[in-house]
Formats: sequence, structure tokens, C-alpha cells
Amino acid sequence: MPLRNQTINLSDGRRLGYDERGSSDGKPLFYFHGSPSSRVECSLFIDEELLRTLNVRLIAVDRPGMGLSDFQSHRRIEDWPQDVLELADHLGIEKFSILAYSLGGPYGFICAYAIPQRLKKVGIVSGAALFTKPELMTNINKSTRNYLTMPREKPWLSHLFLGMMLVILPRVAPRKFIDGAASVLPESDKLLVSTNLNFQNGFLDMVHEAIKQGTRGAFLESQLTVTDWGFRLEDIQMPVLLWHGETDANIPVEMARYAAATIPMCEAKFVPGEGHLTLFKKYAEEIISNLVK
Repeated sequence: MPLRNQTINLSDGRRLGYDERGSSDGKPLFYFHGSPSSRVECSLFIDEELLRTLNVRLIAVDRPGMGLSDFQSHRRIEDWPQDVLELADHLGIEKFSILAYSLGGPYGFICAYAIPQRLKKVGIVSGAALFTKPELMTNINKSTRNYLTMPREKPWLSHLFLGMMLVILPRVAPRKFIDGAASVLPESDKLLVSTNLNFQNGFLDMVHEAIKQGTRGAFLESQLTVTDWGFRLEDIQMPVLLWHGETDANIPVEMARYAAATIPMCEAKFVPGEGHLTLFKKYAEEIISNLVK
């Protein structure tokens, strides 16, 4: 361990990409990245030493159209659990836990709803992305709002925007890209991004990997996030653990509070002063420990 840049062929012929990190015989934990992002995102928050110390086998999976996973046209959020099960079966894993971060949150929720018999625990970190409920979007930052709503409202402009912001700018002006991404963040997140060179480099690697096939994956993810998911949070019949920073402006804390009140068996922790990034960075050990114990 670790095993990087792995792929399997799914039953429908698509390729699914993933990395394995940590202990090869450790407790299995599947990692669902944000968007636009990729499997390498987990290294921004979780280091190998922590995974080995906790005896965790982390499987970070690329969703369709990002990283190493083939694009899947007309996909739905409800399709994701089948991909996860095929990968788990391929790896010989019967039961496992899930850590879903940021816009990976809806994919954690759908697994908790659809395949609880295969899951031990589901953790949602800065990821209660309930953008299907307009009343919860009041405090979202402008950049995230544009990323999510533009594909539906102005698709041609969205393709141009994604191409400029995700393909061109990170390559020709990486410093400007980092500064732009940080500019809409709360102060705690802004400080992390502006002072941590390793985090900046990892962030750029994450974006490069996310759009290596182009921007179709990110475009479709945005549409799916703001579209009805096909299930209700109140119908999730297994425990869900939720962590959220109270100053998060990417996914406002109001969304997380709504999810915590709606999911029947939800245990939530809201942290004052922490944002979208710093919450995970500071509480990674607590989060992972709770999901694998």
C-alpha cells in the first residue's frame, strides 16, 4: 500500500477509477470526493500515517467523467450505489463504511438509503448539499451558486465558464486560480489555502485530475446536484454521522442542520469558526476513528 491509479471494468463496460491508501488489511473505508474533484482529493486532508495508525484501508473512487472513471451519459445519483457495490465485490469487501466529503454528500446519502445492508457507517463531512431546496441556499457563496445553477439555466455559458476556470486558468495562471478559489471562502479556509503550499499544490493536482477527460463530468454533476435525487432523507434507515463547520459558505450550515433534523438516525456535530476545508483538515482523525470503530 498505497495502490494508485487503479481501474476496474464494470458490468456495463465502463471503467471505474480508484486509489487505495493506508493498510492493505485494514478496516475498509470508501471515500467519495467533492466536485469538480477526483480520488486524489483525499490526500488534502488525510495522510498515510494517520490511515496506518488507525489501521484503515481507504478506497477513494472517481465518479463518472472525472479522474480515471469513464463518463456516463444520462446517469442519475441513484446509479452510484451499483458502481460502489461492483468495486467492493471486486476487492472482496463485504461490509464497509463511507466518508463522503463536500458535493460527494448526496452520493453518501444515496448509499445509506439504497444499500444499508452492506454498510457499517456513513459519514458526511461538509457535505449536506441540499441544493434541491432553494430556501436553504440563502448563504451560499456566489462562485458555488454559479457552478451549480449555470449548467441548468445557461448551459452554453456554463461550458465556457468551466473551460476557463477548470482547464485554462489552473494551467496558465495557477496562482491566480488559487487566489480566486480562496477569495470566496470564510477567513479560516482562506488562511489555510493562502499559507499552506502543500495544500495549494494538492488542490491543483486534484483539479487537473478531475478534468483530465474534459468538463463533461463536472457539468453533469452540477445538474444532478440541483435536481431531485429520487429519494427522501427521511427514508434513510441507518445511522448517519454528520460533521459541518458553522462558517461554511460552500455548503451552508443551514443545509446540514436540515439534514440532521430530517434523517431519523443522524448524529451531527456543528463546529463554530470552521469552514468548508478547515473542519476536515482539523478533525480528520476524529472523523475517521468514528467511522471505522
